[in-house]
Amino acid sequence: MLYEKILIMGQTKEGKKFRPSDWAERLYYTVASYGKKGRIVFNPLVNLNQEDNSKCFVINTTLRDKDPMIYDFLVDFAVSNELEMRDQNRNLIQL
Repeated sequence: MLYEKILIMGQTKEGKKFRPSDWAERLYYTVASYGKKGRIVFNPLVNLNQEDNSKCFVINTTLRDKDPMIYDFLVDFAVSNELEMRDQNRNLIQL
């Protein structure tokens, strides 16, 4: 099945809240780059969102083709931390 977006939710598969509380912001800054004048440039294919009273990290799956290293890093982060992942329709997904 092809996904348009992958939402990394702020809770584990066991339903526990993921810590630290600013995990999504840290991840967002981790995949950012720096422009010529030292200004931070956020990746336009990732975003932060609020779902079900919890932070989530949104990945546009176009990232898989445009920057596979960042895509793999983000998916591996979710998998290794046993975070819940959902598609754009909020269905649970396993990658």
